[in-house]
Amino acid sequence: MLRFEHGDVSVPESRTKQEVAYHVKQMIEGGLVEGEVVMAPSPGKPAPRDYFLKDITWKGHDFIKLVREDTVWHRTKEHFKSKAVPLTVDPILEFLKSQGRAALGL
Repeated sequence: MLRFEHGDVSVPESRTKQEVAYHVKQMIEGGLVEGEVVMAPSPGKPAPRDYFLKDITWKGHDFIKLVREDTVWHRTKEHFKSKAVPLTVDPILEFLKSQGRAALGL
């Protein structure tokens, strides 16, 4: 998402297009980005093959804003790790918002 925010829709060197398409599919389903994923036949069920990103949603921009600062993101990952809770978007956003409210004394 940070790359796409700057207009970069290329595939990182360490990933395949199919891996990125899978992640884009997850971001679309999570409401973070708008776009399309092209599915291809595969054994069992269709698999993501290609993707087209259109825009970052409001929720996606909130997520980017909250994780951009390394210390906040590090503290968030450590919190979820200590609780043995998976890192998923909605709980992360809620945790980060609660941290912001606490910092402001709200």
